[in-house]
Amino acid sequence: MIFLSDLRKYKNIFFIILILIGILLFFQRFNLIITDIDGDMAVIKINFLVPMKHLGIEKNINIKSHLYNSKFHCDLKWDSANVLRVNLKEIGDFKGQKAIFTIKGAESKIPFINKSLSLNVQFQTEPKLIKVENGKNVPTDGPLILQFNTPIDFKNIEEYIQTDVKFDIRPYEIEAYKKHIDYCKLVLYPKEKLKNESNYLLVIKKGLKAQCGDIIKEDIKIQITTAPKPYIIKTMPNQSAKWVALYPKISAEMSEELSDAIVTMEGIKQKVKIKGNKLEFLPWDLLKPNKEYEVIVQGISKHGEKTDPYIIKFTTMPLKEDELWVEVVLKDKHEVLIHKGEEVIKRMPASGGKPEEPSVLGTFYIQDRGPSFFSPRFNEGALYWVRIVDQFLFHGIPRDNHWNIIQSELDKIGKPASHGCIRMLDEDAKWFYENIPHGTMVIIHE
Repeated sequence: MIFLSDLRKYKNIFFIILILIGILLFFQRFNLIITDIDGDMAVIKINFLVPMKHLGIEKNINIKSHLYNSKFHCDLKWDSANVLRVNLKEIGDFKGQKAIFTIKGAESKIPFINKSLSLNVQFQTEPKLIKVENGKNVPTDGPLILQFNTPIDFKNIEEYIQTDVKFDIRPYEIEAYKKHIDYCKLVLYPKEKLKNESNYLLVIKKGLKAQCGDIIKEDIKIQITTAPKPYIIKTMPNQSAKWVALYPKISAEMSEELSDAIVTMEGIKQKVKIKGNKLEFLPWDLLKPNKEYEVIVQGISKHGEKTDPYIIKFTTMPLKEDELWVEVVLKDKHEVLIHKGEEVIKRMPASGGKPEEPSVLGTFYIQDRGPSFFSPRFNEGALYWVRIVDQFLFHGIPRDNHWNIIQSELDKIGKPASHGCIRMLDEDAKWFYENIPHGTMVIIHE
């Protein structure tokens, strides 16, 4: 009997604990919320039902939107011990978005009761077209981009976009934000290629709905013009050129400013530099003497239009069997190669320029020379200098102002180390100084 009496007593205690837990959960989860929205302003009145700790509650508040660049101004005011008034305003050009307003773990003045809530706030605005990207130079393959002030409802979107041609209409994907979808932008790709330098009429019909529920009140008419087709004006080397250097700088000039280019040579894609309407590149390696080459060039204008593929044909210079010339290789291992015709007769370890002070690349011809030099700018000198071009020299290992070899620089031979010159061991620099004549061809490549 005593045992049964104890069970009844514990049962009552258990039910009291359950009731207390239920009350605790109720006050933690339940709040009275009134939301008043007027355009880009929202007033949220939250009754937490229990007295709250006011100081620092802003740290418990978070506001998110599906627009990646959205900003809000949030002003907090306590109407009473348990009632918080939140004034929330959209900031920026984009309006009518859905914001997710959350409070997590805000402390009350009652032990063990922390308040949390989540609320969707749908701001309102009339949808407006604010920008037509590339409207005067639309690529013939697209896209045409329409920028609105608010996210657009894509349901039945084709019914509200009328044009002379058929378009595939998509929302804009932002790659930098892990393919975030921006519904403020409509991206239109023509289903058939458009004609260059032609006009097309596009009408956005009234009734197009924004995600906030508001609609466009009047038709919007837009005339778009497609971009001109770019073409190649001239190339270097010229078409069918002869006696082209073994490491030539190849360039092409276009009729339009370029954004990119696709260039292949011997089936290998080349690394191209673009400046304005001109592209240029150096081949991936030395070319073979007395051989015909083909370079396929296709430029892409800043409007996204491609030139027709253009083939440049040229023939490289022949080499005499006894012709002396110099190759400087700046790959993983830096070295100087002395050639006689197509045969390598001497190899010497070297050091070209550091990444921040690179050596010049291309084809040059040996100029003047001298037994030694000292540079006050770098406070170092070297023996046996031979000029490549301008301030770029072949020379020996750097020496300090007491004319001692700088051991740390000697240890770097074979790696990028110089201010742009080509360093060699002193004995190799001496041989080069005494045996490589004025006017000898020098090719420096990576």
